Amino acid sequence: MLAAPVAAIVAGPASAQTVCVAEYKAKQDNPLRLQHGEMAVASCDPARAADEVRVKLASRGWILLKIIAVKG
Repeated sequence: MLAAPVAAIVAGPASAQTVCVAEYKAKQDNPLRLQHGEMAVASCDPARAADEVRVKLASRGWILLKIIAVKG
């Protein structure tokens, strides 16, 4: 069963920096919960986006399984 998608929005002053959106899959254990969602990230590079998403999810008790796509 997939949990409802969760979107995290990065708010801040307007700048020339592009904000991309990473689509991801994540999980929690005991009990097993799966999540498919999107999160705003500072980099459009898949490896850097994965690092950023991994840290943000870990702070909420989730484990990143996969970055599906980075859009933006």
